[in-house]
Amino acid sequence: MKETLILIPGLGSTEVTWQHQTQHLGDLLDLQILVMDQAKRRAELVETLLSQAPERFHLAGHSFGGWLAQAVAATAPERVSKLMLLNTYARHNPEHVGLLEQFKENLQQGMLGETLDANLPNIIFPGRLEDDELVQPIQKMLKGFSPASYEHQVQAMIDDYATEDLLPKISCPTLVVHAREDNTFPSAELEFIADQIPAAQFTIIEECGHMSPLERPQAITALMRLWFKK
Repeated sequence: MKETLILIPGLGSTEVTWQHQTQHLGDLLDLQILVMDQAKRRAELVETLLSQAPERFHLAGHSFGGWLAQAVAATAPERVSKLMLLNTYARHNPEHVGLLEQFKENLQQGMLGETLDANLPNIIFPGRLEDDELVQPIQKMLKGFSPASYEHQVQAMIDDYATEDLLPKISCPTLVVHAREDNTFPSAELEFIADQIPAAQFTIIEECGHMSPLERPQAITALMRLWFKK
């Protein structure tokens, strides 16, 4: 029987994030994608995910999904076999919290599309901003996410931003993945996460921005195949 890998997409993201993994890892794992937008509190999101998960499972999260995955693995260490954290954060960052507050205000003013357009250069490797095959699906996904779901996810991050106190409680083997050109969360943040988790390793994806599962899907799939098959 194949083990289950639960995949959590990032802010405003859906199963589109993990389409390459869905297509290419089914021989190894039973993949389950959970879009966590049901509540404005981190603890409620953790409870919801655990209620939908099998007794034991692997877990991977990108960005917001990685932030939530840290809390899941710390809350129920006996249930998470292995963990992968991609392009995420742990320490309190007033500048990023301010950006989230501004994003929430823009949402309430009906400016989702304009905000996402302006933010695009911050989430994609600069050399691929003209790559329509990459950019158009990302923008379609992000613009198709409902404002209410965005607000739930953003409020959860604002209210329970820091996870650094949770990191030592994560006992499972963990792979922390940084993208070299990620303008959202720097290498130092991902290295900090890896340093604070007792059984963590750290790696870097080259020529890649914040949206690593979509920008470099083959690389992420290869890492998952290596990490979760052990």
